[in-house]
Parts: sequence; structure tokens; C-alpha cells
Amino acid sequence: MDVPGTFIEAIPLLEDLYYASIECGGVPLEQLAADRIGCTSNGNENAPEFLAERHQLVFRRVDTPQDVPDDDTIQRVIYRSDLPYRTEHSSIRYPMELNRRPTTVGALGPYVSLLCGNQDYIENCLLISAVQAVGSAARLRQVREVAYAYVHKFRQRTAGQGGAHDRRTVLEDISDGLSQLELELSYSVEVGSDIGMLVPALRVESFHQELFAAMGLTERAATIGQMLTRLSNAIGAELTSVQSMEQRAADRRRVRTVVAVTFVTTISGTLGLVFGFFGVNARQVDQRRSMFDNHYAPIYTLIVAIFLCAMAIFMGMRLQERWEERRDRSRRRTWDGTHHLLAREAGAVVLDIPAAPVTPPDLRLPDARSPDDSAEPSPTTLG
Repeated sequence: MDVPGTFIEAIPLLEDLYYASIECGGVPLEQLAADRIGCTSNGNENAPEFLAERHQLVFRRVDTPQDVPDDDTIQRVIYRSDLPYRTEHSSIRYPMELNRRPTTVGALGPYVSLLCGNQDYIENCLLISAVQAVGSAARLRQVREVAYAYVHKFRQRTAGQGGAHDRRTVLEDISDGLSQLELELSYSVEVGSDIGMLVPALRVESFHQELFAAMGLTERAATIGQMLTRLSNAIGAELTSVQSMEQRAADRRRVRTVVAVTFVTTISGTLGLVFGFFGVNARQVDQRRSMFDNHYAPIYTLIVAIFLCAMAIFMGMRLQERWEERRDRSRRRTWDGTHHLLAREAGAVVLDIPAAPVTPPDLRLPDARSPDDSAEPSPTTLG
């Protein structure tokens, strides 16, 4: 938009343009822009609206150093306010390459930039740079909103879920979405901060870097990246908890299966020994005797002895396991193993602070004192 007049006279127009509160021939600015680029309303009756991220570029031709605007005029344009200011309190950035010559000025703010004395192709490149910065800011806001939605979903993960499988499914969906957000953050925001490989011009690259810094995109991208990383860590910890629950459930199923199989094996093994003995074609097996006859007491005694030996072996192994557990718990702990590694490899000195002796409390009852009215009370010492 070409505007006649001075910088100060253009400040109200900049304010109206920023909030899109102007009309051209009775058509709102947003509708006019949508008609120019062929944007449709996507089925909605409302007119298309601009995104919240906006940045204004103010260009001016400068022929002599006397035409260069002073610092007060620059701050009035960038802050869109015709008011004085104190120079020590300002967030305006001045790219070095855009202020190298006496007839060039480059002053950048978060929402308005003032550029004077540049060629047409540099102004076109700076416009492309601003478009990239605004697009990155919009994508950064969208990534942040989706990240907050995932945080809310993560906090509400236990509501209406039947078991560990449902929780795992929800966490896997969030984890997959976070991976997509991290990829989008890297390729749509962080990569967009470097324009030097696409436009090999020092002035454009200097403007682009300072613009990203003025809009705070670099710090915001780092903050959102930390948000995604910490949410990924929380999801990983929750998945570990779910995995532990599933492992305990699997252990319980395995114990039930082992108990059932062991019971069946024990009964079938016992019956196999008994019927195997009576099925032998030997003279020790008398067909005229009952299987419960005392004549077969030795074979029953042998079978019982085998089971008693098995139980004794099991109990012995269990007692040894408990003894090893008590030994591990009572082992005196020293400092972390890293200190011992340093002491062994680097010759460092490791000091193990001895534990203070613990005096068992005196559980004896105090001796009963006979009341003596004539005795004087002993003084009490406060430490």
C-alpha cells in the first residue's frame, strides 16, 4: 500500500491496518484479501479472517542522510504510538547489515519493522522473509495448542478407561502425536529461522535472524520443544508403569498356570508310579493281593520318600534364597560405585563415613523417689 505523507501521519493507518478495521469500497480488508487470493469460506457463512500473527513492513526511500528518520520517529512508527519514550527502555533491534550505509535504516520490532533506503529486490526479499516469520509464528502457536490438548488428554487418561490396555492405547496415540509435533516444530519453525541458504544476501539474512529474535520465535520454539520433551518423558514413565502392571498380570497368569500344571503333573506322576508298578509282569506283583495290602508297603514308602525329598529340596532352596536376600539387605553400603571406579582407575581417595553408633534406649522404668519435702530441688541446666 502506497501512502503519501510523513511517518507520523501514517501511525493511525498502521494501527487500523493491524487490527483490520478498515474498508476499501465498503468491503472489509479481510474479505478483500480473501477475494484477491481466491480464498473460500469452507462452507461457513462467516467471512475468512486473518490469523492472530501479523507483522507490518514500512518502506521508505531515502536519498540523502538528512532524510533518514531519527530515533524518536522510528520508535513512534514501530510502537504505532505518537508518544515520546526513554531510549533505555526499548526492544527495537537494528540489524547491522541494514544500517551499514548512511542512507539505509533498518529497525525491527515484534509487530512493525521500518526499512529505508533499500533497493526493490531487497525489499521483495525482506517481504518474503517476513512472510516466513509470520508463517512460522502461526505454526508455532498451532503446535502449542495441540501440545496443550495432548497434556489435557494425558491428565484425563484414567477417566473412563477399563484397564492397562486402554491406557496403553491412549498413551501410544499421544506419543505418536508428539512425534509428529516435534517433526513439525523442527521443519516448520526451527528450519525457517535460516534463510541464508535460500537467499544468499547478507542484508536479507541479517534481517531474517533479527526478525525471528524480535518476534521471540527462537525462545518460544525452545520452550515448546522442552514442553514436548517433558511430556514425552512423562508418557514414557507412564508406559513403564503400564508395562509393570501388565508384567505383574502376566506373572500372576503364569503362576496360576504353573500351579495348575504342577498339580496335574504331581497327581499324574504319582498315579503313574503306582500303576506302573502294578502293571509290571514280575513275581513281586501278586494278582491275588489287593493294591492296598500291607505287602506293598515298601513301594508306597518309596513313593512318599521321593515326594518328601522333593519338598525338602524346595524348602532348602527357598531358605537359601531368603538368606541371600537378608545378606544383601544387611550389606554395608558405601558411596556410589562411581567413586570406587575413580579410586581404582584414577587413584582418588574415597572416604566412607562410618555410621554413628546407635545407643539402645534405656527401657527401664525410673526408680520411685520417696517424697522429701525438706530436700531442695536440684537446678535444671538448659543446653
